[in-house]
Amino acid sequence: MFRPSAVALLALILASLAFAQAAPAPRQERPNTYNGKPSQPIGVAAAPRKAEGCIRLAAFNVENLFDDKDDPKLSGDYDDIKMTTDPTRLKNLAAAIRALDADVLALEEVESEECLRWFRDQYLKDLGYEHLASREVGYYRGVEQSVLSRFPILEVKTYSDVKVTSAAARLPKDPAERKRQKWADPDDVEGSGGFQRSPLHAKVQLPDGSALDLFVVHFKAGGKKFAHQRELEALSTVNLIDAVRARNKDAQIAVVGDFNAQPTDMTAKALRDKALGGLISAYELRPGASKGDGDGEGGSKSDRRKFLTHSFVPEDKPGKPIERAIDFILLSPNLFQKGQKGSYFVLSVPKSSQPGSDKPAGYASDHNPLAVDLKIAPKSADKAPAKK
Repeated sequence: MFRPSAVALLALILASLAFAQAAPAPRQERPNTYNGKPSQPIGVAAAPRKAEGCIRLAAFNVENLFDDKDDPKLSGDYDDIKMTTDPTRLKNLAAAIRALDADVLALEEVESEECLRWFRDQYLKDLGYEHLASREVGYYRGVEQSVLSRFPILEVKTYSDVKVTSAAARLPKDPAERKRQKWADPDDVEGSGGFQRSPLHAKVQLPDGSALDLFVVHFKAGGKKFAHQRELEALSTVNLIDAVRARNKDAQIAVVGDFNAQPTDMTAKALRDKALGGLISAYELRPGASKGDGDGEGGSKSDRRKFLTHSFVPEDKPGKPIERAIDFILLSPNLFQKGQKGSYFVLSVPKSSQPGSDKPAGYASDHNPLAVDLKIAPKSADKAPAKK
């Protein structure tokens, strides 16, 4: 039997050590363990029962919903296969959506229509979402806005070719007036000057025979640095609303989703301003609401906590979670009139109390879903589709 000499054996060991030192260590991804400590809840613990004779409109940022199919267009830091949503979180997302019982559900941060269809068919197949829409908008992270609906979707549009910089014409010309109104200082707009993520515009056939022009938005993130760009995206959305109204002055319009801005920021106020978007926040349809406090400042501090939508702990500044209301449902006045008083709610899903991937049990997203009931009954004796 061959026996290597001591010299040969020593050379082999030294070569192995040199290779081990030269080769980079494989990256160890820490999987979600779902046994982390939850933060204090925001939102309400349980979704209220849908009001009789109403449909429910809801929105939910599902925090990077990715399937396990590799998209060759995404690579490097944004390789989608690294972002595959794990089964535990998929089940938690489905549980939150099931609890919502929305008839029309707007989603943000969905990978693709293929991913949405797969998620629906695997986890939501008994909820009656026969209709869906999702469109590619060229966002570098590969996520987009989507809709799940129990009612037919008649048309779907996106606006990737719109230059939001043109909406600057709607800002006050005088710098002092802009400052007085609390618009952000003009700054450069990233990329080609368009939406970072185009709104998804879906026309939905409602059970009373009317239609809903639904704009699902996800305005640019990034704190105060990008406030000007968010404001231009909001004003560009006002332009899109104006175009719908020019075709149909009685159009029922809803703008929903993640604004990455708080209620008193101009991004959100522009769409509520009567001289601009003229929309009304569904927040004014919450239990115990007082007319005109749709800026999120109505009610006690504990009451306002029930309507916070987003919570996270920054990776670079561990500590107390940052909690905000940055997701909204805004309704045209004629649609707001159909809103069921007391029906608006934000559903609590567990949030992390620390940064990293160790999530609390039940964790679905860093956002809460929000919903409102609208008094839109079927025009015939047939009942609207409902979950089985």
